[in-house]
Amino acid sequence: MKRLIIAALLTIGISSAYTQDIATGALNYTTLEKKLKKSNAAIVDGKDKLKAGTWFDRGELFQDIHNVNIELLRLGMEKTEAKLYMREPNEVKTLEEGGKMTEQHVYDRITLIYENGVLRDWNETQVIHPDPLPEALAAYVKALKFDEKNKLDKKVRENLDRLKIQAEGDAIRHFTHEDYDNAIEKFELILAVSETDVYEGMIDSVIVYNAALAAKKAGNHEKSAQFFEKSVEIDYGGDDTYYMLKNEYISLEDSAKALDALERGYTKYPDSTLIIFELVNYHLTSGNNEEGMRYLEIAEEKAGDNPSIYFAKGTLFEKLGNKENAMESYRQALEVDPEFFNGWFNIGALHFNNAVEMYEQANALEDLDEYNKAKTLADEELRKALQPLEKAHQIKPEDKDCLTTLSTIYYRLQMTEERDAVQTKLDNLQNE
Repeated sequence: MKRLIIAALLTIGISSAYTQDIATGALNYTTLEKKLKKSNAAIVDGKDKLKAGTWFDRGELFQDIHNVNIELLRLGMEKTEAKLYMREPNEVKTLEEGGKMTEQHVYDRITLIYENGVLRDWNETQVIHPDPLPEALAAYVKALKFDEKNKLDKKVRENLDRLKIQAEGDAIRHFTHEDYDNAIEKFELILAVSETDVYEGMIDSVIVYNAALAAKKAGNHEKSAQFFEKSVEIDYGGDDTYYMLKNEYISLEDSAKALDALERGYTKYPDSTLIIFELVNYHLTSGNNEEGMRYLEIAEEKAGDNPSIYFAKGTLFEKLGNKENAMESYRQALEVDPEFFNGWFNIGALHFNNAVEMYEQANALEDLDEYNKAKTLADEELRKALQPLEKAHQIKPEDKDCLTTLSTIYYRLQMTEERDAVQTKLDNLQNE
């Protein structure tokens, strides 16, 4: 149901621009440090800070700074390949992380983390700047501002395209390692890049959706809802987007907006069983039985081969006190899927609950003959629960509710051998 984050390209590593020196890489850490000092001086100089070229060069510099420790690396590369580029590490550590054994290769400014001989992650221990990509974007924005004749538009666009790839690689890496807050920052950076003039209002729809997923994972439901709303606005993600948006509003305890999201989804995708089922669940949970039944009937028209529809109708009929229609609905569910556990269980439970009521009525009778007749009828009703519940038990042998109910029935009907067998299963499950 949920869309997976787009992770097809983790091309943080080798590019054609950086393969001239395979042993050490094209970028030089000390040289970049010196260039940054010169750039910092240039942007406070009275003349240089007003030149588009000053800011363009600064943007490229920060992109290089981002790559200086990782330019020849990519997630998923073999350890032997990485050693060709990085040479032998200063130190090798074997550590356990999250129940998995990792081999960490320590270099002067970076530690590479391998799992089963494959590069899983890295940790930069010495950097020129802690977060260079936002600085690069800020510099390009300045370059565009001072480039009055728009001579740099093409070059800026090319560099920003590369910046987006760099940021996406960072975002996916953070997301993969459950560092969702940093993933959000990088997704937002990509969106900020697309807002620059050279992109003319282009929207990265996949990034918007992924930002929503990252915010959801981070527990930032307000921001997640904002991004899912944006996905709805740009018509990305199909009916899933409305479903996810509903969930975020539920997390924010805003039931009105949750319902609105589902209703908008139904208007956009009237044939979506996902949205229809969610509307059914929403109304049934909220006690709006009439609306719940209306959407159940719509669902039956759209997906009559789904046993859950008839099961939901049965539970609604049961809730309304219409046991006859409830039983019929459960049987319809089993006609669609004879191995549908919930259908068998609820038929058995309905007979069981009827028997309980009948025993209570029998116990209220003072005349012994009338009591015995009423009790006999209650026993017969209770026996009707056995076959469907035993079938449910066959389908799900470890379902505790089913076992507990069977144990009660066997005890009531004095079926000692059967009760002992069921009770043994229950005891074993509880001791696991």
